[in-house]
Amino acid sequence: MPCRCLLQDGEPLFETVAAYLAALPEELKADEKTVQERLAICARCDCLWDGICRKCGCYVQARAAKKDQRCPHEKQYWPA
Repeated sequence: MPCRCLLQDGEPLFETVAAYLAALPEELKADEKTVQERLAICARCDCLWDGICRKCGCYVQARAAKKDQRCPHEKQYWPA
């Protein structure tokens, strides 16, 4: 069964994703409530594996943080 984890501090690539998110311009960022709702949905999804979406190959924490992103699953799990 795939891991249901999101990247955590101390794991490989955590710092890289964290640096990406820190450098993301504010106008491109989703609000924190939206990010947390998206990540909660991803955490329950069968396509999440080791912090990566198996539908598109992205780190879900990076995708969820951008306001113009959509869930790549054909069922579009994130609310529009």
